[in-house]
Parts: sequence; C-alpha cells; structure tokens
Amino acid sequence: MTDYQRNITIKKVLIKNKIVVLFPNFNKMKNYDLSASCNTIEKNTSFTGNFTSESDFRIDGSFEGNIETKGKVVIGKNGKIDGTIVCSSADIEGKFSGTIHVEDLLSIRSSGEVQGDVVMSKLIVESGAVFNAKSSMQNDTANIAPLKKIANFNDAREKTA
Repeated sequence: MTDYQRNITIKKVLIKNKIVVLFPNFNKMKNYDLSASCNTIEKNTSFTGNFTSESDFRIDGSFEGNIETKGKVVIGKNGKIDGTIVCSSADIEGKFSGTIHVEDLLSIRSSGEVQGDVVMSKLIVESGAVFNAKSSMQNDTANIAPLKKIANFNDAREKTA
C-alpha cells in the first residue's frame, strides 16, 4: 500500500438507492450538484420509444419517438430526432424532424436543422442553420406591462434641455 492510499479517506454515501464513493476533493469540486443529471444517447446508438424525465437529455445518436422533460434537450452535431419533444429549453446542433414545444429558449446552431412544427417563447437561429418549420411564439402575458393610454400627446413627450 502506498502513502497516497493510506492517507485517503473515502466516504460512501447513499444517493437515490445507490452507493456512491466520494473521494477527498469531492466537496471542493465547483459546480457539482448531486441532483444534476443528464440522460444521454451516445453516438452510433439508436433508440425508439417514449421518454419522460425531470432532467436534461442529450442526443448524439438517433432517437425516434416522444421526449417529455422539465429539463433541457440538446441534439448534438451527430444527433437526429424524429418525433415530438416537450421541454423547458432546447439546443439543436443536429437534425430534428417533428413537433417541438419549448417553454423558454430554442437555439438552433449553425449546423442544426429543424423541420416540422415549433412552439417556443424565444428563438435564436444562427447563420447557416436550416429552419423549415411552421412556428409560433408563445409568451407569458402575465409578465407583460399593460400599455399606457395617452390622451394628450404633448404630455407624453420628454422635455429636453
């Protein structure tokens, strides 16, 4: 046994019914969240079916079916989805065909391709991206300030020096 092995205190904890080994510097890791998780379909992997989750989802392979998540969906450059997505935000670098409903921001990168129906609150389409979709923007009308009715236009102008 080396000096390094003798001086390490390994801590075992139970997280979501699994024993996880924590090493000494574990608590010093920045931006590490035990509750954070990401479901992944790797490159050269294909999946057909329905997927429901509360966490993020990344596709670098091929997916056919429905995805419903409260997290973010990322389609990598090699990723391809044919189906329906309902999510909080999405980042598309690969190909998507179908219906997508994004509560907040839909970002289509320069290598991304979207075909189908899209509903979102905010949209970013980078130069070079393909966007052939019927789209509609939803907005939260509760957060929009009401318009002021101006009776006399002279009163509405700012006075300048």
